[in-house]
Amino acid sequence: MSDNMIKIGDYIVIQKQNFKKLHKYNKPNSTITVGRDSINLNGIEGCRYFSTFKMISKSNKKNREYTVELTDEVVNLKDEIEIKLSGSDNRNIVDDGLSQKLTAAEIEDLKNDANRASDIIESLITNSNTFHNKTEFSQEKYLKKKEKKYFEYLQILKPNLRTIAEIMYKLEPGKVQNLRIDTLSQIITTVNIYCEGNHLLYDSGSNGLVAAALLSSIGQNTNGRLVHMHPGNMSQKQALLAMNFPEEQLKRCISVNVYSALRQFYQGCDTNSNENIKEIPITESNQLKRKLVENDNEPRRKIAKPDEEVSEPVIDELKENSNKGDPKIPKWHFDNIYAAQILEKKLDSLVITCKEDPQNIFLELINFIKPGRPFVIYYNVSEPLQNLYLALKSQSNVAALKLTSNWMRNYQVLPERTRPDVIMNGASGYLLSGYVLK
Repeated sequence: MSDNMIKIGDYIVIQKQNFKKLHKYNKPNSTITVGRDSINLNGIEGCRYFSTFKMISKSNKKNREYTVELTDEVVNLKDEIEIKLSGSDNRNIVDDGLSQKLTAAEIEDLKNDANRASDIIESLITNSNTFHNKTEFSQEKYLKKKEKKYFEYLQILKPNLRTIAEIMYKLEPGKVQNLRIDTLSQIITTVNIYCEGNHLLYDSGSNGLVAAALLSSIGQNTNGRLVHMHPGNMSQKQALLAMNFPEEQLKRCISVNVYSALRQFYQGCDTNSNENIKEIPITESNQLKRKLVENDNEPRRKIAKPDEEVSEPVIDELKENSNKGDPKIPKWHFDNIYAAQILEKKLDSLVITCKEDPQNIFLELINFIKPGRPFVIYYNVSEPLQNLYLALKSQSNVAALKLTSNWMRNYQVLPERTRPDVIMNGASGYLLSGYVLK
């Protein structure tokens, strides 16, 4: 029941008509900006998700500062305003700027004095010389335009994968590599994500969207794990955190630096002291500064190598002991050990979404995938995937290679005016998929 209630610390989605915004609800009196309106969210804590709130002006509507009040229903503007007359066509209507009797100052005073949006619009209609001569379609279009401007209701939605993907794609597609929800669903279907498997993801630019999708498919209270590799010091997790996963589920996503995790797997260098660490030459931007403080008076802590089995509770115990004692071992150190153990057993699928050339990344990570398991690579343009396709065709360790492109067109569906959207972006990257043979 508590999962359906709005709580402090959760991510929420605020919807006002067709506009949606993702917000971290950190404190009860937090304020969010929606368009030009500044809305104080005090009072939404403890309410159910998908509740509707009415915007109440603080002082005057000129400042556009509002508080919210829980309401049972949204009043439709068309139902409040009764329109009796309409014209047969608009041929005799001339836009000369003289159709409205109210001046700009009078309209501004009306906005400040009126309590409801319908009162404002009804006054504008009453003082219009041409409104009742317009066709019914034109009148409806006018009301929708005014309703969008004076709409005074918002709804708090519970974040889900589809909503988060739509918000991120509409806000700035480049930050999620133009990854649309339909392409995301094809990635999940192609690699056959299931709840008891171990899955490998390399992600360098989707803002955590792919990791959120895979972890959501693995589900709660399962044995499935996701090894989330990234090239930087910190992984991108905005979409992952926005899903409000429980701690148990979020813990099964092991985020590791790809260079550090592979070094741990091949050399076990993170299991030894600083004196035995042998650095691998990598790019300067991805150099990791290791800070392992050892107390000379105490014996050095023994940490398991990749070929030694260490269970998750034992790793948690080591983390707690490292926090209590003098040796301060960073969290990523234990994540590397845990990821190396999963890599040793091999994984059930591979997903790559990257901004760099995927060929070397794929050829390295494919060694950790079990035979007969699927893989999929997403890229924004087709050329790097075409080169990788030709390179893999000459090898015998993969099969069923397929390079596909997603194209989708949105349609406006309304009575007697259903048509495709005129302005839209139809591209959503390319997918190279196949199966590992050996």
